[in-house]
Amino acid sequence: MQIPRPTKAPLLSKYTPLGMNDLPFPSNAVVNPYSTDPRINGSIYATSPVKTEIEKFENLLIRPDDFTNRVRLAYLWSKGDQQSGRGMGKTALLRYFRQRINKDWGATEFINQFNAVVVYVAFPSQVDRRYMEQLALSALVDICKNGVLEASRAALRLKHLTDEQSKSVLTDDDGSENFENLLNNTILAAKGVEVAKLDEAVTQDLLAAGVQVAPAKALARGEFEKHLRSYRNDGNLDPLYVPRDTRILDFSRTILFNDVVNYLRAAGFAGGYLFVDDIENLVDQMARKARIEFAKEFALCTVRPGYSNTEHNFFSCVLTTHQQASVGLSSAWGDAGLSAIARLDPTSPNSVELPMPSKDQAREIIIAHLDYYRINKSEKGSIKPFTDDGIEALLKNKQMLHPRVMLSNAAQVVFHAAQAGKTVVDAEVVNSAMDTKVIQTTDVTDGIEGAM
Repeated sequence: MQIPRPTKAPLLSKYTPLGMNDLPFPSNAVVNPYSTDPRINGSIYATSPVKTEIEKFENLLIRPDDFTNRVRLAYLWSKGDQQSGRGMGKTALLRYFRQRINKDWGATEFINQFNAVVVYVAFPSQVDRRYMEQLALSALVDICKNGVLEASRAALRLKHLTDEQSKSVLTDDDGSENFENLLNNTILAAKGVEVAKLDEAVTQDLLAAGVQVAPAKALARGEFEKHLRSYRNDGNLDPLYVPRDTRILDFSRTILFNDVVNYLRAAGFAGGYLFVDDIENLVDQMARKARIEFAKEFALCTVRPGYSNTEHNFFSCVLTTHQQASVGLSSAWGDAGLSAIARLDPTSPNSVELPMPSKDQAREIIIAHLDYYRINKSEKGSIKPFTDDGIEALLKNKQMLHPRVMLSNAAQVVFHAAQAGKTVVDAEVVNSAMDTKVIQTTDVTDGIEGAM
């Protein structure tokens, strides 16, 4: 007789005594939209502290009942200089809208009227040349990652299937509808669809829409990223700039603002958003002449006639910045005529500014992170495992309300509490963690903007 092996009890997290299944706060509160960790990819987001700012953003840029009249250029600001202005939640707010729209390509946001897409561009390090070309290439890299190419290709393929073929291809064995089947050549062939002819039909649609021959063929076949890599001798897309291997930069603006726009329009997209984060990393090292050149190129690609993007008012652009970074660019903005469209100023009607959170708002941010990792979901909305005096100690001065500083400090405090085997986080625990001198009261971390 075989003796059954004892089953192992599930491993408990060291945060279990605190009512958490993991550390609820990011130890390095810097948002990375491509991370799978909800603590740093922006998935955890407290909307109530920025309700006013979200509403202004919606009124400027979403406008579901008046989409064609949304602003073409807007700015997302944070109070403070280059250092204190970081980590205030600009990237997290962009990530919030990116997730909101891209989860179903605007179907929910615009109540099935049309589709839209958010393209996200970030410069985690300084850019020192070919500024607009690198911006365009960064956008193309995001487009390869965010799933919009596949969704568009499926929609374009569907147009060329008969009703009978569509029903057969889209229906799984369990009777459910699966649009991903449209991208599976094996399933299509099994349902009697000639894949080569289907790709050729889509290619012809794209050529008629104004897409160039090589990108049209690559997009129809689902090989767009491969097509982009073919421009580089090393076959890579990162880093964006490599000396003596810059052919892709010669074409990046045309591919993005002509070919990709025409492709998305052919697939049924009414427009989109180009979020440009950390604009200071693009402009801070520019000489005055380079700033003027960049501003004029930016205007040509985004608001002036010259590309399909501007012809069809496709992308609305949102730049994140702070006042210090804008000083050097504002005069170039005027020279390029962009100030007449959207003045580069926090008080501009096209600007949304994120203030330092109040103590009550900071408390809401803390609760949002705690709620995400709670074991007992009935405790949602509470500050447990913190006590009132624990929260008060964590948020005791203005410097500690800074979102990035606050979240990093909260991570250190909870880690300290777990290490000590505590079940609550009171003022004594917070002060003990502070005594270890790991708690931040200032923050000068460079990189992509911090979480909220």
